[in-house]
Amino acid sequence: MQKSLFNKKGQFKKIKISWIWPFILSGFVLYTFLRNDFSTRPNAFHRIDWPLIGLSFGFNIFILYFRVYKWAIIFKPMNRTFSYFNMCLSLFAGSLVNMVIPARAGGLVQAFLLAKKENEKFCTALGTVALVRIFDSIMLVFLGLLILLIRNIPQAGDEYFKSIFKTAGSVGGFLTLLVIILFAFTKSPKAMDRLVRLLLVPVPDRFRPGTKKAAIQFRWGLICLNFDWYVCLGLLLSLIFWLLCGVNVFILLKALGLEFEGMLPSFLILLAQAFSMGIPAPANIGPYHAATVTVLSFYGVPAQSALYAALVMHGAMFMSNTLPGLFYLWLDKTPILEMLKGLKDAKQTLR
Repeated sequence: MQKSLFNKKGQFKKIKISWIWPFILSGFVLYTFLRNDFSTRPNAFHRIDWPLIGLSFGFNIFILYFRVYKWAIIFKPMNRTFSYFNMCLSLFAGSLVNMVIPARAGGLVQAFLLAKKENEKFCTALGTVALVRIFDSIMLVFLGLLILLIRNIPQAGDEYFKSIFKTAGSVGGFLTLLVIILFAFTKSPKAMDRLVRLLLVPVPDRFRPGTKKAAIQFRWGLICLNFDWYVCLGLLLSLIFWLLCGVNVFILLKALGLEFEGMLPSFLILLAQAFSMGIPAPANIGPYHAATVTVLSFYGVPAQSALYAALVMHGAMFMSNTLPGLFYLWLDKTPILEMLKGLKDAKQTLR
C-alpha cells in the first residue's frame, strides 16, 4: 500500500485496498445484530444445531456455484468461453453488492466485472444477467402458483398468501408475455430492428447512435432466446435453483428446532422472503424479517421465537452470500474504488 493518498500534484491516487473488505463486512454484520435485542433469549444460541447451520452455509455456497453454471448456459449460443474464475468473481461480487446496497445494483456489478475481465461489451453481459433474472422470476412465480394449487396453507395465512399470489400472477403473466415477445423478435432480426427503432422514438437525436449501439449489444446478450432447447434448459435450471433454496430453508428451520410436516412451510417462507427482497433496504434488514415472522406466525410459532429464527436465518444467508464475494475479490485484488467507479459508469451507460 502506498504511503500517501495524494501525489505531488495533490491529485487523489488510485489505491488497491481490497484487504479492507473484511472490515466492511464486519461493520455490516455488527449493524445488523446490534439493532436487535437478544437479552430476552440469553441461552437461545446454545439450542441451535450448529452442524446443521454449517451444512446450510456450505449448501448455500453450493447454490451460488450452481447459479454460475446456470448463467454460463446463457452464453453457450454466443460461442464464447469465459474463465470460470471470472464468472464466479462477477456473480459473487454482484451477490455481495445486493446484500449491502439497497439499490439492488448487483446485476450491474456482475455485468461490469465480467465485461472488464473478459473484454466483452457491458450491455451484452447485462443482457445475459437480465435474461437469467427473467427466467428466475418466471419460475419463482410458477412455483408460487403451484403451491397455491396445492392449497395446504394454514387458514390464518390464507388472505396473506392470496394477496401475494395475485401479485405474483400479474407479474408472472407480464414476464411470460415479455419472454414471448423477446423470443418472437429475436427469431426475426428485422422485427427486432423495428422494435429497437420504436423504442428509440422518445430518445433525443444526439443520444440515438449510442443508445442504438447499446440496444444491439444488449440484444446479443439475449441470443439464447433463438434456441428453444436453451430456453427450456434455462427455465428448468431456474426451477431447480428455487427448489435448492427451499431445501436450504428447510435445513435452517431444522437447525433452529422448528420442524413442520412436509416441505410446504419451507417453500412458503422462501416465497415470502424472495418477494420481500424486492423492497430496497440495507442488507434486507426489515422486510426479510417481517416476511419470515409473518409466515412462521401462521404455523403457531410465538412472535419472539419467530423473530429470533428470522435473525438467525438472515445472518446465515447474509454471511454465505457475502463471504464468497469477499474471498474472490481478495484473490483478484480488485480495488474498491475501481469497482465503485465501474458501477457509476455502468449506470451512466444505461441513461
